[in-house]
Amino acid sequence: MSLEVKNLSFSFNKSLLVENLDFKIEKNEVGLIAGTSGIGKSTLLNIISGLKNPDKGSIICNEKILNNENIFVEPEKRNIGYVFQDFALFPHINAEKNIKYALSKDLLDFYNVVVDSLCLFDCMEKMPHEMSGGQKQRVAIARSILMKPSALLLDEPFSNLDSQNIVNAQKLISNFIEKIQIPCVLVTHDTNQLETLNISKVIKLS
Repeated sequence: MSLEVKNLSFSFNKSLLVENLDFKIEKNEVGLIAGTSGIGKSTLLNIISGLKNPDKGSIICNEKILNNENIFVEPEKRNIGYVFQDFALFPHINAEKNIKYALSKDLLDFYNVVVDSLCLFDCMEKMPHEMSGGQKQRVAIARSILMKPSALLLDEPFSNLDSQNIVNAQKLISNFIEKIQIPCVLVTHDTNQLETLNISKVIKLS
């Protein structure tokens, strides 16, 4: 599996945020999107996930065209795991149901490993409004992993975690993308946090 972006451009309010961008992340690789605040890093993840449509260019995941001048695959049909900055948990169901919402049958045996690695057993009955920011972030990571995505997008996934939970989450992500052989794209404001996550490529936005 791989995730490839070709000649991608996107503008907003007449301002060009992404211009003629090309990169390819292979299976079991982590690509870091780098750039200053407001440059369009989260926007790029939204384009890859299908939440935004680029002005031009193509996106190919696992040899399937998701975007080009003639094709636009809806977000829910892309099978892309996405950890949002604001977590995007379903507010009306508890942590356990959020995690299991799109649980792949192929990963049933991996479920307890994920929940244990992210120290989530104690908050499984909590509703999102009852959880801390760190707990919600870990639930979002677990949910995205356990859907068995074709690619994993992470937008500031460690910003609310303490140092031990950062290490645990990064080890889990590394093991997971190796286990099912998928590409991962990461946005983070603090590269000093990436102690246990091996960055294969850096994609610079300017």
